[in-house]
Amino acid sequence: MGAARTAFARANARSGVLASIAAVVLLLSGLGTAVVDSLAGSSASGVRSGLAAAQGTAGAARWQIRVASDAEAQADAAASVLDRMLTPHGATWSRSVETAPVEASSGGTAFGAVLLVDGDAPQRSELVAGSWPDTAEAISAAAAEGALPATLHADAAESLGLAPGDVVDLAGEPARRLLIVGTWLPIDPADPAWFGEGVIASGRTADGIGPFLVAEETALDVPAAIVARWTAVVDASAATPGSASALREALPDVEPALRAEPAIGTDGLGALGGLDATLTRLLAGLGAVRAIAPLPLLLLGFAGVAALTRLASLLGAARRGETVLLRARGASAGRLARDTVIEVLVLGAPAAVIGAAGAELFLMMSRPGEARDWGVAGLMAGVALVTTLLLVAGRAWLDARRPVVRGSGDEVGRVARGLVTGGVVLVAVVAAVALWQFRLYGSPLVANASGRLDVDPVAVLAPMLVLVALSLAALGLSRPIDVLLERLAAVRPGLVPALPMRQLARRATLYASASLVTMLAIAGLTLTAAFAGAWQGIDRTASALATGGEVRVASAGRDVVLQPDELALDDTIATVDGVTAVGPVFRGEARVGSEQATIVALPSAGVAEIAPGTGTRPAAEALADSAAAAGVDLPAGATTLEVGVELDSPTGTSGTVSVTAWLLTASGAATPVAPAPVDVAAGTGQVRLQLPDAAGLRFIGLAASLSGAGGADVRVGFGAISFDGETVAGTAFETERELTLTSKAPNARAPLTAGGSDPLPVMIGAELAERISASVGDELAFRVLTGGAEIDAVVAGVVPVVPTAGAGGILADLGALERYAFDDAAGVPAFGERWIAASDPERVAAELGADRNAAVVADARSAASSTPFIAPAVAALWVGAAGALLFALTAVIALVAALGGSRRGEIVVLRVLGVPARTQSRARFAELAVTLCTAVLIGVVVGLLTALLTARELARAAVAGVPAVIPVDFGLDAAPWLLGIGAFVMLAVAISAGAAASVRRTASRPGLRQEEG
Repeated sequence: MGAARTAFARANARSGVLASIAAVVLLLSGLGTAVVDSLAGSSASGVRSGLAAAQGTAGAARWQIRVASDAEAQADAAASVLDRMLTPHGATWSRSVETAPVEASSGGTAFGAVLLVDGDAPQRSELVAGSWPDTAEAISAAAAEGALPATLHADAAESLGLAPGDVVDLAGEPARRLLIVGTWLPIDPADPAWFGEGVIASGRTADGIGPFLVAEETALDVPAAIVARWTAVVDASAATPGSASALREALPDVEPALRAEPAIGTDGLGALGGLDATLTRLLAGLGAVRAIAPLPLLLLGFAGVAALTRLASLLGAARRGETVLLRARGASAGRLARDTVIEVLVLGAPAAVIGAAGAELFLMMSRPGEARDWGVAGLMAGVALVTTLLLVAGRAWLDARRPVVRGSGDEVGRVARGLVTGGVVLVAVVAAVALWQFRLYGSPLVANASGRLDVDPVAVLAPMLVLVALSLAALGLSRPIDVLLERLAAVRPGLVPALPMRQLARRATLYASASLVTMLAIAGLTLTAAFAGAWQGIDRTASALATGGEVRVASAGRDVVLQPDELALDDTIATVDGVTAVGPVFRGEARVGSEQATIVALPSAGVAEIAPGTGTRPAAEALADSAAAAGVDLPAGATTLEVGVELDSPTGTSGTVSVTAWLLTASGAATPVAPAPVDVAAGTGQVRLQLPDAAGLRFIGLAASLSGAGGADVRVGFGAISFDGETVAGTAFETERELTLTSKAPNARAPLTAGGSDPLPVMIGAELAERISASVGDELAFRVLTGGAEIDAVVAGVVPVVPTAGAGGILADLGALERYAFDDAAGVPAFGERWIAASDPERVAAELGADRNAAVVADARSAASSTPFIAPAVAALWVGAAGALLFALTAVIALVAALGGSRRGEIVVLRVLGVPARTQSRARFAELAVTLCTAVLIGVVVGLLTALLTARELARAAVAGVPAVIPVDFGLDAAPWLLGIGAFVMLAVAISAGAAASVRRTASRPGLRQEEG
């Protein structure tokens, strides 16, 4: 027989084992490709979805400076910098010019006009009426009126009563006239290209109205500050992790590069926007994926190698007689190894290709929006095939060089045992070093020299190395455990369990491979479940703290309260289906000395309802007194408030004094009612103010505003307050009795003489408390930048994290803060957010955010979740664990085959000795059951120990930006864990039952002789 025919005959005789090896290659190639390429694709998708979801300033970067005398040279210099530094990394930019409010008038109405030059505005807007200012018709119509064309924001036009064809006169030299040629509205005020400007969303600022879209020459040389802005945004659909990383690195260098251009100037150059922070957050999510990605690959690799080792041993044992015979007839060890290589290539190469291609096709169908990299498929197929060749051919070469035929095919000599022992010790040492580094950093992510987080190549291996080292250690204890079980079984009468326990004790090496792969698979499954459970817990907490309510609605263009606040009295959100609680929230910047902080003011009494899961329930008790003292409840059913006014001014003083009442809603939002005028010349008057139709209103004081009095001073005195004609008794509604209004200070307030809270109780974050060395009971002072209120406060409590403000935040009751700002004669902050609890947060957020012209951004907590990045990594871990379980089942099948081949003679002897076939069957099943059950239990213990050492740190690393003060709870994602263990046990039981049935059939054959086996 020729060499080729001999090789073919040998392969055909062992086709079952070779097919099992090919199956392992297919699984390694397919699962490895699926894990690597899915994580790469999901990373790109995560970056794109994160950038697409960024709205307002979060999705843009802006640089601005006063317009230079040579505006064209300034624009050219900026363009050269931005084209060089941003465009190559996927960013686009646009230039605009905006003025501060310019004194203007139309039809006797004076106002501040905001002028805007933005050539790209028409692409982001829609015309409501008329035309854009750069059309030929608009230019011609304006020239006929001796004016310049302008297209006005539709909301601003409505509030001013203007329409196309009206003329607006601008102050300054030379005087200019604007002809309104059209009105417009932004398509999406939250588009990052608009940079979240309130004037774009609402058509007004605190002291101006607009914007008027005009040509650049119209906006130059007006008597107001003129600012040139360059706004950069990213095309989310084309972004990649590489381009995002490069752009993030480039953004901080743009401002210095602009400063280096003489034509741009340096007076007031500033960099604004949150694009850098958004990119940092997204790239931190990618870093978390890189920290987790090696785990499923290592789990698949270790389990696959162990399964291949078992199959290679089985193949060598089955061919032991053939190998000795061929060697005796002159075949070299190299030739036999070469034949094995050819066998593996013939079956393994197609399996590797099919596995990789199948994985890519599956990913293409299941995730069609992601780009696929066939290079990854080729790499993983090659790695799987080469690894298999080395293991199987290497084992064939070693077997061919052994001159002695051994019975089991698994016994090794002293040298081999020494190598194995040395390898185990080496793994243990490396695992200990990796774990030490992992625990030292507390994460597989470490900060590099630039402060960015990178994956530590040693620490990232710690979880899997610890798992393998513990599994090997447990395997080393299997022999003494089996001996103990043998002795315990020997004291019981009967052949079972004594016989199977004795077999386990004496053939421990034969069972070792299957036990090891089973331990690794079950331990990997347990570690995955623990990581998934811990990550889900910390992700829920982090998402809640980042969002506040289950849904957060942010309204653009809100600053301080200047007029009746319709939003404060608007309860339409509460009527949306699925909304269970809603509350207004003010969030703004504050300064505590030189320290920067974020202040969050919310209705403390309802914080547990509007912000469940944020851990702020203690705030309700700590801030309760300040909330109750913020205002005085209005009489039930009151519709009007009346107060007598006395005015004292020089004789002949004209003008009016407008009086208004300030109220707090039930949730603490401040709003004045519509004012009522009193003529200064009359000297006295009775003011009647209409009260809003809302429940739970509270009174905090009166305010007066002087207009048209020239330079005269007017003293204002208030009498008793009555509601619906009935004067209230007691001192609860007493206010300051006299105010003085001047031309320089035309506005003044008369706060209540009782109530309020001085100092203001606040809760502060743990980090801020440490920075300013404050504890409960200490006093501090801070300034709220919105409105400028100077707050004297007392620390009512220290919390780990203030929702949406982090560990450096300040938490106060909204009503108490509004009352304090009112009493301080500062600007009263207008809440800009509403936090909502809902039964279906995703649907509610989608419904509230559907109306783009409402100038609101609605986000559910899922928007702050790490799920887009980490969920695919967790899924990859589950895939790795499932693959390891398949390899474990393959090892069990190989074990059954090895037992069947090496113990046929034992069946004959036992049958001759009178042991029934049923008893032999039960004994074989007991052997396998004890082996696998012990391996499963040990695997669970090993997985739990590894999880206790690493899972919580991995979970923290998976959620970017989680403050260290937030604990990570240990937990298990029980459902898939139990499902995986249950499925493995059921299949293993079926395999064991099949092996036992085979033993029974063999032992039941009459006249069985050993040579017949």
